[in-house]
Amino acid sequence: MIMVRTVFQTQWGKTNEVVASMAEGLRRGSEGHEHKMKLLTDLSGEFHTLVLEAQFESLAAWEQFRHRLFSNPEFQNSRQDQLMVAGRQEFYTIEAEF
Repeated sequence: MIMVRTVFQTQWGKTNEVVASMAEGLRRGSEGHEHKMKLLTDLSGEFHTLVLEAQFESLAAWEQFRHRLFSNPEFQNSRQDQLMVAGRQEFYTIEAEF
């Protein structure tokens, strides 16, 4: 099992707009697929931080999800990228859950 964390810095005051849009898109895009996904916003650290945390069975499963997401016309036409300042992706192997 892997965890993929995508960390975004949004424009000043735009985090809530990005969260609402991303949550709706992810709900539609992940129908029928079993992934645990969470959207997190900052309580400390850099301001206007949004983290998408998702669990997948493998990197291949993540790649399939990413391909579906990026080939979706609704995602391609969303204006989320215009509201972002920076971002990065992190991949972790889940060793244990308690």
